[in-house]
Amino acid sequence: MELIQSKDNAIVKEVRKLKEKKYRNEKGQFLVEGFRFVEEALKSQFDVPLVLISEKAEEKLQDFQNKNRLNDKLKLYIVKESIFNTLCNTETPQGILAVVNKKSINMEADKGFYILVDRLQDPGNLGTIIRSAHAAGASGVIMTKGTVDVYNDKTLRSTMGSIFNIAIIEDEDLMVLDRLRNKGFKLVVSSLEDSKCFYETDLTGNFIIAVGNEGNGISDEIYSKADLKVKIPMPGNAESLNAAAAASIMIFEAVRQRLTIE
Repeated sequence: MELIQSKDNAIVKEVRKLKEKKYRNEKGQFLVEGFRFVEEALKSQFDVPLVLISEKAEEKLQDFQNKNRLNDKLKLYIVKESIFNTLCNTETPQGILAVVNKKSINMEADKGFYILVDRLQDPGNLGTIIRSAHAAGASGVIMTKGTVDVYNDKTLRSTMGSIFNIAIIEDEDLMVLDRLRNKGFKLVVSSLEDSKCFYETDLTGNFIIAVGNEGNGISDEIYSKADLKVKIPMPGNAESLNAAAAASIMIFEAVRQRLTIE
């Protein structure tokens, strides 16, 4: 197995570029770090063309190979520790990272529910929403233009591997939203005005829960398309809820209602 010892190695240079969004978009690839995350990628339907392991973690290589079925197309390299660390975003790398090819998942279902994130900016919030949506069996997460990059390393880590298990749909022109609404999906948005209590809303049908920007909420364009305007009751009179917390509350109320009628 080849040992990479130079920071000027062509593979190292290409992997380092993927730390930037413009190169991720250009190459159609992203990076994942850590043994658990890499194993999740290998188990998924995503293609993993390259895995790099630091010299320091080389003793874990045999166990890693035994636990994972590595296909013939996957290239595996050992990398000098000091060079490997320059490729990572975490402060204490586990010693493994993988290049993953982006996968276009077009799963515009005829029934179920989606989460729409509208210009969300915090990577942790987006990752948590993706994780909650996956756990709840949602049909997918729709992202509008201006939302933080889903392949940002902080977003990816927050998904805890759910990124590989749920459809992520980028909808910059809102055509996906409009198609789903034409299929009968109801768009549910949170609003303090002219809204009903969220817990009085029937969520057993086909719908899309919209979650807005942390500071400004739902955009006017999305708001104008709303079929249902709701509010989560807050008896403690807090001004607002964290975006990911609000989304999770609504997601699992939908789960509760669906389980009740089964």
